[in-house]
Amino acid sequence: MTIENQIADHADSVLEVKKLESLIVEKFEAISSAYEKANGQLKEVGAVSQETKSAVEKLTTEYDALCDRMQQLEQKGAAVVSSEERAESLGAQFVKSEAYTDLRSGRTSRARLETKTAIINATGQNQPLVQSDRLPGIATTPERLLTIRDLLPASTTSSNLVEYTRESSFTNNAGPQIGGSPEQYENVTKPESAITFSLVSAPVITLAHFIPASKQVLEDSASLESHINQRLTYGLKLKEETQLLSGTGSNHELNGLITQATAYSVQSPQLTNEIDILRDAIKQAHVAEYRPDFMVLNPSDWYDIETRKVGAADDRYVVGNPASLMQPQLWGLPVVVTNSISAGTFLIGSRMGAEIKDRQQAAVEMSLEDSTNFQKNMVTIRAEERLTLCVYRTEAFITGSL
Repeated sequence: MTIENQIADHADSVLEVKKLESLIVEKFEAISSAYEKANGQLKEVGAVSQETKSAVEKLTTEYDALCDRMQQLEQKGAAVVSSEERAESLGAQFVKSEAYTDLRSGRTSRARLETKTAIINATGQNQPLVQSDRLPGIATTPERLLTIRDLLPASTTSSNLVEYTRESSFTNNAGPQIGGSPEQYENVTKPESAITFSLVSAPVITLAHFIPASKQVLEDSASLESHINQRLTYGLKLKEETQLLSGTGSNHELNGLITQATAYSVQSPQLTNEIDILRDAIKQAHVAEYRPDFMVLNPSDWYDIETRKVGAADDRYVVGNPASLMQPQLWGLPVVVTNSISAGTFLIGSRMGAEIKDRQQAAVEMSLEDSTNFQKNMVTIRAEERLTLCVYRTEAFITGSL
């Protein structure tokens, strides 16, 4: 016999040993139950029924046959390791036990074999005994609350370029009509004013990204497609928010609010903290005839403002109120707290100073027609939108550092 055949025969024998051990234990339990039944009949009627005797004899014969087969396999060397190194099988231990001898001789109606073998279950994946508790859904990373789009009005455009006329300057010389003397007000030249204009263009940009996935996994996982669609849309809107704030206007980016905003310049000489700086920036807007209606701050900066106290020895807060459920507000303006703006930077603005123009709303599309997708049963899932930002008055937005 070749080595390969010996190994195969050895493996078959090991499997049979394991099966026999299980059958021996089961047959032993059946014999014990039959003996209990026989003892019960002896106590009740003083004799054992022929049916019970036949059952006991049959079970005993079958049990003996199993034990004989087990001994043959052990003599054949079916165990994985040598007989000196391995522990005796459960069936072999039972055959040699006093409990089995007493049962066969009739001194007891039930026998029990004590074993020190511990039944345990491996931890981790592919556990053989304990079924895992698989929770539904997919646990995702937290999503940022997107708020910048809601600060501005929005409308649609049907072109890839939006142009608008911005008034550059207005010289107002309006005044009373007078001549060379206070009494002369007819047939005289009126004051002349002047207005200059500039044409501003805002190109429509495309924001997009995609994820490849197999056709099979999308069919086999009912919730995966909707999860991918939701995450792609969120990723698109997150990029839109940061572009609306800080887009550079180059490399096909939006020209953001902070990029086009008027730089903050100190209006008052005595500034001691962030609260003073923000009020000073509001003053700058008021001097320029604008009325800001929102403020954008990073969470770290808003924390510093909310937790600032009146003095070192005073436990009162300047702005914050731990018991308040009101939305963040400072100097009468609602505060938008978001990680979309960098820490140390602020933006104050008026919603009437800019407008979002949507060319194509965010949409998710799927296609097999991408490279070798059709050959490989792959699907390309793409999220895309087109928009631009028109900042009509740059003076309506003020940005600076805290």
